[in-house]
Amino acid sequence: MKGFFPVQCTTTLHKIGLLVKEARLRLSIRQVDLAEQADISLRAVRHIEAGNAEGVSLRDFMMALFTLGITDRVFQSLNEDPAFTSRFLDTAGDKRVRLPKSRSEDF
Repeated sequence: MKGFFPVQCTTTLHKIGLLVKEARLRLSIRQVDLAEQADISLRAVRHIEAGNAEGVSLRDFMMALFTLGITDRVFQSLNEDPAFTSRFLDTAGDKRVRLPKSRSEDF
């Protein structure tokens, strides 16, 4: 199932890629300059702008958005979602979950 990638995700990545390209052009910087400033590869910049997630790390993706100053714009819905309050985020990491032990007959 590794080859499957939802159409909705592809569309979203393409839109984000267009935002990245628009922001870069608005700042009058080249792809190579963005790569250097964000400390990511030129290949990563090209893939992000093309909306291609293949081979781009989440770190590189976030660094490109941060360097261009569009992180809040891209993740605006997360900032406005009441489920992501600081109280929720503070308690979410505290709860540990223990999985049941596997039994020999499970295999």
